[in-house]
Amino acid sequence: MTDQTEIPSNFWAELEHTVSSKVGEALNTDEVPHELLISYLRDLEIMARTACHSRQTVQIIASGRRVLGDRTQVGPQDGPFTYDVA
Repeated sequence: MTDQTEIPSNFWAELEHTVSSKVGEALNTDEVPHELLISYLRDLEIMARTACHSRQTVQIIASGRRVLGDRTQVGPQDGPFTYDVA
């Protein structure tokens, strides 16, 4: 696994654009199965919740999953950007 210190500073900002683009493309075409993209976004969200300092990035990833129909809660329950909704 890549150490957090090896992630370039602009990685998360570029990722926000990439996620938005991929979700938009998936909604406009049936070429990419939504299940694969949702799985990819789940993994990204888990990584972002532990390695990213931008709440906006986590929100963009989570919103992308929900727009594609995923209602699964992901991420560490005690990590950054998580809270108990009960």
